[in-house]
Amino acid sequence: MNYTLQFRSIREYLPQLWDAAEVTLNLSILAIVLSVAIGCVVAIMRLSQSRVSRFAATAYVELMRNTPLLVILYIVYFALPAMGLRFSSFAAALIGLTLNSAGYMAEIIRAGLVAIAHGQFEAARAQGFTSIQTYRHIILPQVFRIIYAPLGNQFISVILASSLASAVAVEDVASWMQTVGSTSFRFFETFLVAAVVYLVLCQAVNLLRIAIGWMLFRNKGAHR
Repeated sequence: MNYTLQFRSIREYLPQLWDAAEVTLNLSILAIVLSVAIGCVVAIMRLSQSRVSRFAATAYVELMRNTPLLVILYIVYFALPAMGLRFSSFAAALIGLTLNSAGYMAEIIRAGLVAIAHGQFEAARAQGFTSIQTYRHIILPQVFRIIYAPLGNQFISVILASSLASAVAVEDVASWMQTVGSTSFRFFETFLVAAVVYLVLCQAVNLLRIAIGWMLFRNKGAHR
């Protein structure tokens, strides 16, 4: 039996796809920004001289990296309301995605921190910099230059992982795919269109990563 593609059958649902793509993009961007911020804090805690800070940070990273994102989403959306903490679908998805991604972000950022010579910390202290000033003006700019490539890969992972948000009733691209597929019975066409949308979003991030890398390293190449 030959299968004939009929994209015309799902044409009427395309306007809803743009709204769903906007939800996916907004969710991904917010999760990326928040997880980078949390990841920075956790990474610094993991390198702290305080045993309590190191233990707490390590426990967080291991918990997030060894717990499926879907389970985290279910806990936030279904379990926490039983404790009096209620979130909208979007907020629950954002919290779950951010917490999960921050575990991976922390390890990426920690690897960049380890690559920084310890003498730079000592030099900053000698100049009277506080810890916050040292990280903000000296250390983190260098760290992000070192880790920009794996960080870009993690950004793409966040976009792909956001597809699980449909499990907690977020009307994103994955939700559109499931709804339109079951309504039109043109599952292959619907899944193919959704795949193209995720591909475009991920490649946009990849192109941005390449552009940032070119700006970061063009001066370095000019001095060779």
